[in-house]
Amino acid sequence: MAGELAGLLSGEAGSALPQVRERAHTTQAPRGLDPAGRRAVEELARHLVETALALSGRSVEAVQVGETLRREVHKRLMARPELERAVAARLEAALPRLLNLEHLVELAGRGISASPAATALDREELVAGPSPAFRRVLKELSLVAESDFPVLLVGESGTGKELLARRLHRLSPRCDGPMVTVNCAAMPPNLLESELFGHEKGAFTGAEAARPGYFRQAKGGTLFLDEIGEAPPELQVRLLRVLESRRVSPVGGGGEVPVDFRLVTATHRDLAQAAAQGEFNQALLYRLQVVPLYLPPLRERPEDLDLLLDHFLAQAGMLAKKTRRLAPNTRERLKLYSWPGNVRELRHMLQRLVVLSPEFEIGPELLPPEITGGGDESAWHRALAEVEGVPAVRLDDLAGFLAAHQGREVANQDLRSELECSDSTAKNLLAALTRHGLVTASGSRGGRRYRVGSPG
Repeated sequence: MAGELAGLLSGEAGSALPQVRERAHTTQAPRGLDPAGRRAVEELARHLVETALALSGRSVEAVQVGETLRREVHKRLMARPELERAVAARLEAALPRLLNLEHLVELAGRGISASPAATALDREELVAGPSPAFRRVLKELSLVAESDFPVLLVGESGTGKELLARRLHRLSPRCDGPMVTVNCAAMPPNLLESELFGHEKGAFTGAEAARPGYFRQAKGGTLFLDEIGEAPPELQVRLLRVLESRRVSPVGGGGEVPVDFRLVTATHRDLAQAAAQGEFNQALLYRLQVVPLYLPPLRERPEDLDLLLDHFLAQAGMLAKKTRRLAPNTRERLKLYSWPGNVRELRHMLQRLVVLSPEFEIGPELLPPEITGGGDESAWHRALAEVEGVPAVRLDDLAGFLAAHQGREVANQDLRSELECSDSTAKNLLAALTRHGLVTASGSRGGRRYRVGSPG
């Protein structure tokens, strides 16, 4: 039981474990319990610790906590029909004595708390909140999981496309097979081709042994090709042939080999627009997007922010062995931010705040300028004075705009609206800022966005 409790205690609350463990050994639960009884003991013990620590930040007396725990014990044990009444009564009398109430009350009064959300530690998770947009994605995912159709996941960086692909694999009939993940943007084109298709020994310089390739490694499972929009044109053609024939030809090999996998791809690009501009194979796109799923960015999921903030705060606390709480005004600032890096950026931000906060309550003074909107307008004015292509009459307004949006993503229409200028003027200003490195452009023409950096 003590081992189970360890996973529920964060930071300094772990110091309660010696007392819990000592009481657990000296005050034994009733003997002769069947598996159902032992499970009831473990579940109840976990619940009692969480109930006590849920009083985080409140001034309470041990006797009050004791009464609360006794009520919880009675309610939970009486709700377990598989336990005999006599056994339940003995458990009710014994379990509260397994906990050091005085120490738990002292921890709760100092703000120590425990959360089941913290048990994941440093593992990325697909956290689903109440937002209709994200719940719709999960519902569509569960519907398509039973099929073997190719799925194309479309979403901005950091929205959780790989996590969604893993969820799809777990829900599919191929869940017992392997899931092979390949990032098409992370390998040189020649290496990517040999890694996907495999090669025979001696097929090229350095090929000292034969390799089956990712297509064959994914046999009976799922092949996930991340950033498929970055695959070179010649590879797109070969991939299309594999999808049509379900066979591959290893590099340097003399014949074709059958393959059996479910294909899931992901991209942050608008592939339909890329295909229309001749930058992506149109026939391959038809093959990939049999079932397209769009992952909404975090700014389109405001209903999920409270849950995500609590989840990642608890997770960061476990990693840093600290317990921290967001001040109300800090939470509001975080909820107003647009999160251009999406869930990944949010997770890393909470880790940063927990590590850097010397106090239990994390105040807004620890937030970076891009979140508080506190960019230095005078610094931007000095930086813009060196940018060729920015008229002097625009310096003040443009400096104010960049300071207000520092660290955030903007579009042409945002600048056009703020400066009350023409579309061509906004484009020219953004082009000049991009050349000077003050903003970073992403996306293709028509959907391009600009991430505002810092003035120095």
